[in-house]
Amino acid sequence: MSTVTSDRTESRTPAPRLDAERISTRFGVAFSLGQIAVLVAMAVLVLPHGGAPDDPALQRGRNVHDAAGIYQAGNYVFMVSGSLLLGFLGAVQGRLRRADPSGTLATVAVAAGALMALIWPLAGMLHDVALDTARAGADLRILAGWDAVAPFALAFSVFARVFFLGAIALGLRSAGGSSWLVRSAVVLIVLSLVGSATLVNGALFPILALSTLGYEIWVGVLAWNWLRR
Repeated sequence: MSTVTSDRTESRTPAPRLDAERISTRFGVAFSLGQIAVLVAMAVLVLPHGGAPDDPALQRGRNVHDAAGIYQAGNYVFMVSGSLLLGFLGAVQGRLRRADPSGTLATVAVAAGALMALIWPLAGMLHDVALDTARAGADLRILAGWDAVAPFALAFSVFARVFFLGAIALGLRSAGGSSWLVRSAVVLIVLSLVGSATLVNGALFPILALSTLGYEIWVGVLAWNWLRR
């Protein structure tokens, strides 16, 4: 009888519970590290093949056409790393639902995050279309013009980024989270809005790039902070 009872007790032992929120939080760290690594790799290994911005359009187009394989590989890795943000949205939704039971902040953050995971990586796919168009015999100068697709898509994604950062910052403040994360989110929102004007003035791109780098680091720090807690 003791043997039977022991066997039944062991068979009723519940399986370890899947901590889906923790797994989702790790995607935030992966997104941050992946995006930073891809940005550095693109700046060092891919973009120099296009030449200087003030080179003649035809020369730049030829340069990009000759390095089409490198550009496509870079675009693909860029799209993969950008899509990792989708995995982090589960943790964002869970945390914000606890901070705001109405679900308002969670809804805004998840919707904005999904848009960001689509808009900027979409620029890589559009650039691939331009490369294929050039291969088909189109004027190579078109590739010089398509260099603007990445900064323009990035500037457009800022509007979603502002809602994403704002919703999380409000959730952190409501839950009594790290005040420096809240303050830094506000700074990034202001810089991002200024950088979004790259759509009308290309001279503001450095501010856009700086705010983007800061945002990606912020997401990684936020995810790491949640993992530690």
